[in-house]
Amino acid sequence: MGVLLGAPALSHVRANRRRSALARATGRTERQIACGLEEALWEAGPNPVTDFADALEFEGKPKMASDKQGKWEALGHFREELTKFLTGKNAAFIGGVAVRSYGGRTAATIDFDVLIEPGLLREMTKFLEGQGGELQGTVENTYSFRIKGPAMDLDVRVAKGPLDEAALKGAQKATFEGRKLKIVGAAALAAMKVKAYSERKDGPQGAVDRTDVRGLLKAGATTEHEVRQVLSKHRPDLLGELTEILRG
Repeated sequence: MGVLLGAPALSHVRANRRRSALARATGRTERQIACGLEEALWEAGPNPVTDFADALEFEGKPKMASDKQGKWEALGHFREELTKFLTGKNAAFIGGVAVRSYGGRTAATIDFDVLIEPGLLREMTKFLEGQGGELQGTVENTYSFRIKGPAMDLDVRVAKGPLDEAALKGAQKATFEGRKLKIVGAAALAAMKVKAYSERKDGPQGAVDRTDVRGLLKAGATTEHEVRQVLSKHRPDLLGELTEILRG
């Protein structure tokens, strides 16, 4: 007797097929299409591959400028300390690294964005300030920090409101160097990107949000059906924005 698949199960089957098709079309493996959080974090700074490349000496090969080398190493140090701090905490990666983890972007990204429970904000702020971070501003529930050493920005989003709360509650387990971390699920991530798009669609960041949503769907990380389910439950007012993103 065959097994009857419900809509969610069929949705995942279609997503897996789409990812397989994309992998074949681009000559990449399915793992490369959805590299996972650990690989995405390794891309965002020094890693065994770049360390090996740096150790090789080619005749006439110029060395990395000292200021760039310093920032590169500072990025690696910050990534190490950030992942240590987040270990076991009720926080999850969102933003560019998360999109890259699911294959929604094919290029490496070094921007870090984290969704946290409200009670963690004070401790998170103290940690970032200890790493040379300075608060640049606040929009809604997002706190934007500039980290001086690696010269990078980090957004801390506090989970307030039904969509963010559900995204954090449903975050999936992930690891980096054995540390227990979390990453927001692909459907929730896409829904959050739809929300961001609705707020800044006329600017360059809105274009990035739109590309990320379409990229997550194209990679098979999630499906339009799943994203619409999330929005229908938590932000039905944004369903039109998703249609706009997919129409363009």
